[in-house]
Amino acid sequence: MLLVVVLLPLLVGTALTAWLGARSRTLTAAAAGLVTAAALALLLPHAPSVMGGATVTNSWPWVPEIGLNLSFRLDGLSMMFAGLILFIGLLIILYAAYYLAPEDSAGKFFSFMMLFMAAMLGVVLSDNLLLVVFWELTSISSFLLIGFWSHRADARAGARQALAITGGGGLAMLGGFVLLGQIAGTYELSAMTANVAAIQADPRFVPALLLILLGAFTK
Repeated sequence: MLLVVVLLPLLVGTALTAWLGARSRTLTAAAAGLVTAAALALLLPHAPSVMGGATVTNSWPWVPEIGLNLSFRLDGLSMMFAGLILFIGLLIILYAAYYLAPEDSAGKFFSFMMLFMAAMLGVVLSDNLLLVVFWELTSISSFLLIGFWSHRADARAGARQALAITGGGGLAMLGGFVLLGQIAGTYELSAMTANVAAIQADPRFVPALLLILLGAFTK
């Protein structure tokens, strides 16, 4: 289930690493690695069918009054990116276990890392406006990671700059997606792709596209 792939690092990973951080650096890194490996293990069985052209979708009502669902979609492109996120995440976890100084908080770093990984998974797997929520979550987790060494002035300045730029861009993207949803009559991305010509013919399409591109370029 695609929701579980996202929730494993988002809920289990962040909570477990934060709890273990004050107890053992080795256990904290191991927990982060195991959660990431578990998410990858849930994803990989879908690879043969997805690479063969199939699409895996999961959807649950989210805000049905305005047509929003908790929808996830796995196709060849999202499979590639989700696999890269989890595989590279594993390598970073292994590297960080030996890279962090003894005085650095392992629980703090790995919980931020789990949050960032979950946010990126949400971006590549989401099939509707929920993507923007995860997009903004990448901005927050980037801010936390960049400012990890909060005793350094350059880290604090870089974190604030990253949050201001990407956060503002995320608001522009949200506006673009809301406008696009109004044009298409749906917030499901897969449904939009089936009605591309009508969407492009709408005079509101260009402003929506510019807002979405502005959000993307701020990353």
